[in-house]
Amino acid sequence: MPVSHSDARASGPASALVADRDPVLRRRLVELIRAHDPSLQIIEAQTSRETCEVCLVHRPVLAFVGLQFEDASGPEAVARFKAQGFVVPCLILIAPQIFSRWTEISQHLDAHEFLRLPLDEAHVVGLLQAHARRRQPTRLLLVDSAPQSRTLVRRILATSGFNLAVEETESGPHALKLVRQAACDVALIDLGLRGGGGGLELACQIRDLAPGTPLVLMTGGDAATLAQASRHFGIDYVLRKPFFARDVDRVLYHVLDLRRPYLLNATTEALPVQSTSRTA
Repeated sequence: MPVSHSDARASGPASALVADRDPVLRRRLVELIRAHDPSLQIIEAQTSRETCEVCLVHRPVLAFVGLQFEDASGPEAVARFKAQGFVVPCLILIAPQIFSRWTEISQHLDAHEFLRLPLDEAHVVGLLQAHARRRQPTRLLLVDSAPQSRTLVRRILATSGFNLAVEETESGPHALKLVRQAACDVALIDLGLRGGGGGLELACQIRDLAPGTPLVLMTGGDAATLAQASRHFGIDYVLRKPFFARDVDRVLYHVLDLRRPYLLNATTEALPVQSTSRTA
């Protein structure tokens, strides 16, 4: 039976929502979430109305929502709580089949993933593992000589689905100093960096100084050609400007070795460097 939420408060423990009219599906999702993270308070809902109410009261960090209830559709429930100012950080939609507008609807609802039934439990576990990693701090070093470019990239990074702690600098020598002081989870470097040998030279220096640091180059030029050439230098990814938060997220899934959502694959263009050190 769904858990009563009449006395709950948004300030309580982090919660996860499982909302679907099928009690068997709800029970299995609850088991998978509880096995992965026992600290989460798991709330169930079996109607569109309950789904909306639970989201507004509990503010879940994770939600599995079916697309069809007895009283209304899942998208209608999501639209209602979105209209009141709440967006689930990790919203996973569930449906018995893929339909023609699934990417458009998912993006409109700010969904993280779209799951097709029957349930692929390995996929769900991969999503839960990735969700936990996304919530952990990820130290990102941003290196770009142009102040306006750094400001723009920083704004994009702020809308990423990952919990990014960004350190930025305009120079290669300062970037190397920061790497020596503390390891970073990923270095994001502009190819046109002024001074020294540019962004590629700095990336090679960071690779030698901290071999385990994923290296990502930004360029306004031919990213595909650069990606092919950069595989010899240990570069992990190339981002072509302009890019968006979803492109950054795709990079982070790749370099942190996390399972990417199908939805992200369907809505972004990838330019991973085909090196032997990592796989796409």
